[in-house]
Amino acid sequence: MKKNHIIIIIIVFGLSFILNLFNIRICPFFNLFHIPCPGCGMTRAFILLLQGNIIQSLKYNFLLIPLCIFIIIYLIIIFTNNTKKLNIFINKYKKILIILLTILTIALWITNINNPLLY
Repeated sequence: MKKNHIIIIIIVFGLSFILNLFNIRICPFFNLFHIPCPGCGMTRAFILLLQGNIIQSLKYNFLLIPLCIFIIIYLIIIFTNNTKKLNIFINKYKKILIILLTILTIALWITNINNPLLY
């Protein structure tokens, strides 16, 4: 991973933490339609996960745990220079991954729309 990518990721996460402290929503989807998107609550869930409150974290956004696992696996692959194997895996299982991610996103969105913590 390039150094610029890491700096951009740190800036985005830092900015979202600061805005979250002041309860400022930067989600364009929420600001336009006034319903939570599938990613709503992710920052609050991550903060709760860092504090060790896993159950409350899952109540805000249950996709955080699989996302964290994916990021850890992805970083291991990047740092061990196994990107060719990752590309082969993605190309081989592309349709299954798209279907799985679509189902997860729809399930999360339905959950978020009915989640009173996100309003």
